[in-house]
Amino acid sequence: MQAPELLKTQGKVSSISVAAPAYNEGASIGGIVSDWSKYLSELEQLKDFEIVVCNDGSKDDTGSILDELSATNAHIKPQHFSVNQGAAAALSHAISATKHDWVLLLDSDGQYGIENIKKLISEVENHSDTKAVIGVRIHKHDSAFTRFGSFFSGWLCNFFHKTHYRDFNCALKLVDGDVLRSLTLEAKGLNYSGEVSSKLIERGIVFREVEVEHKPRIAGRSSSQNLRAAWHRMLFVFYLGFRQILLRQKVLQVDKSCQ
Repeated sequence: MQAPELLKTQGKVSSISVAAPAYNEGASIGGIVSDWSKYLSELEQLKDFEIVVCNDGSKDDTGSILDELSATNAHIKPQHFSVNQGAAAALSHAISATKHDWVLLLDSDGQYGIENIKKLISEVENHSDTKAVIGVRIHKHDSAFTRFGSFFSGWLCNFFHKTHYRDFNCALKLVDGDVLRSLTLEAKGLNYSGEVSSKLIERGIVFREVEVEHKPRIAGRSSSQNLRAAWHRMLFVFYLGFRQILLRQKVLQVDKSCQ
């Protein structure tokens, strides 16, 4: 990994929290989180950063590895669930534990390189009104089953919201910290990326989009290939769509306390 170049920006983004869920990632989590920390420490624009990873009741050594890293690196701040609660619940918990002005949402499986952050930060710096930037995966290194599920659910979400985002379900996002921490996230499983997009759109927030690199998974197997997970994703997408109907009919109201 090449050292990050100094970003020639206005300095709007000077501190960042990384928030990520992790489940049974013991084979790769140590190297991935260490790479994140090294990269961010060398990014001259940042005055401070933290890495908050929520260990979602892993059955392997994911939790102990994160604790060992945090013992020697104050920027790494693991959170732990004693039992598995689902990736979305773990991410929501990680988000609630963040403190910085901007939060980078990131998966802990290594498919999104930390170097993508330069593009997201530049987009914020170059547009003063930006509160959220979402990645667009040009070449998705997932199974055909997972790619189809992501495409179809993303198409449905765009239809329900009357939007045209190229990668609605991309997990890589840079979001204003106060806005993100104020969201009420309801998902438990693998539906967090689409839900975050949906809840931000409900707030009237328009995403900036940037193309990002998506890599093959370093180790392990994604649960998104599971038929049960795919069924749950479809159910949740239709729930998000039903919410939009209720909002338009003024049966529900949107919390706009932190726009």
